Amino acid sequence: MGVGTFRGMTANRLRRKNLVLARVGAQSLHSTWLDPARERNWDLVVVPYQAIPRQRHADVMVTGVIPGPKWTGLRELLNAWDGWRAYDRIWLPDDDIATDQATLNRMFDIADRVGLDLFAPALHPSSYFAHFITMQNPRLHGRWVGFVEIMVPGFSRGALERLRPTLDLTVTGWGWGLDSVWPKILGYRNVGIIDATPVVHTRPVGEMRDRDLAAAVRDESDRMLAQYECRQTHTTFGAFGPDLAPLDLTPDELLAELIAGARDLIAEDPRILGWIRDYQRRGGAAVDYPTAGTPGGGSVARQRAA
Repeated sequence: MGVGTFRGMTANRLRRKNLVLARVGAQSLHSTWLDPARERNWDLVVVPYQAIPRQRHADVMVTGVIPGPKWTGLRELLNAWDGWRAYDRIWLPDDDIATDQATLNRMFDIADRVGLDLFAPALHPSSYFAHFITMQNPRLHGRWVGFVEIMVPGFSRGALERLRPTLDLTVTGWGWGLDSVWPKILGYRNVGIIDATPVVHTRPVGEMRDRDLAAAVRDESDRMLAQYECRQTHTTFGAFGPDLAPLDLTPDELLAELIAGARDLIAEDPRILGWIRDYQRRGGAAVDYPTAGTPGGGSVARQRAA
């Protein structure tokens, strides 16, 4: 397997400020993120879980194959390779994300200027999705939130150093529950979703066919949340504008912006209106919201876009 062995680049040639560390398979979209004719502020390392085609971009670092789910492979790499510690911020996306180099440049720039320790790009309206809070709010440039999904999380180096041990909590490697534990450990500070840099999640969000695995993944998540005395917190605590300064909004004004920006989602699933209202009114308190996410929302969104 050899996680310390890389093809295409040597570690001493990685010199950019930020790192994209992608867990990928043979159908990964990561090559479409690159524009060799333009500058970028991030290096790309791909961590295959199966054999992948030869990379057509020379400026890509490829590890040996590490079988298993996303967080199994990333945990092994982060423990075995210290190179990620040379970067200011590290983004750990799934391989079915459609985006481009300029969007990722802006994402890293905004995360840096706002001082986000845990962050994610918002999901474009055409995305399949699980959680309403992850979807782009076109009325805002970005939000400070209580939840960043494990699909596309980014970290400051210091935050990843602090949170890396939590990867040992996921024996299954699926990582459900980590996205509730991370904000809790960080005290719900400097956690954000960046609406100005949306990406597209291209694959449906579905139920696991293996019932035993599904039960194990959910049980694992429940144990994590009980251990850290937390829950999914789909609350927006504040927002910032194009100048990246906090918007001076009262709680009612913020709620109004969130609802207005989610108008299309609410039209598809009116329950989302109640969830937004309840999370904003009750904060981290218990809300009647499904752990697996917004039922059916992703399929409707993609069908509408198509």
